[in-house]
Amino acid sequence: MRRLKELFIAWSESRMTWADAKAFCRQKGGRLPLIGGSSSLRDVPKGTPIDGFGAVGGRWPTGLPRDLYWTGTGYSNSPGDSRTVGGDGTVYVFYNHQGSSLRVVCVP
Repeated sequence: MRRLKELFIAWSESRMTWADAKAFCRQKGGRLPLIGGSSSLRDVPKGTPIDGFGAVGGRWPTGLPRDLYWTGTGYSNSPGDSRTVGGDGTVYVFYNHQGSSLRVVCVP
């Protein structure tokens, strides 16, 4: 499995809101990971690729704490809702919770 430095250009030890996470990644010269290369998805089947994380339901990068992480992919049925990825590769929708604090990784 690839190392964290090969997958992500930056990550934060602290949790932050979705808006702060996007700003953090822009400052580091990257962006939040996308699910299936899209900024908005309705359905996310198992095996859909996630930047840096592998795939939905797939293996987790070695050394990355198992937690919830923001993605740059929203939920197409409801603008303002954000998708997150969990430590087991499960994708979740955070309904109107972009103010919640989650972990952050940034991809190029």
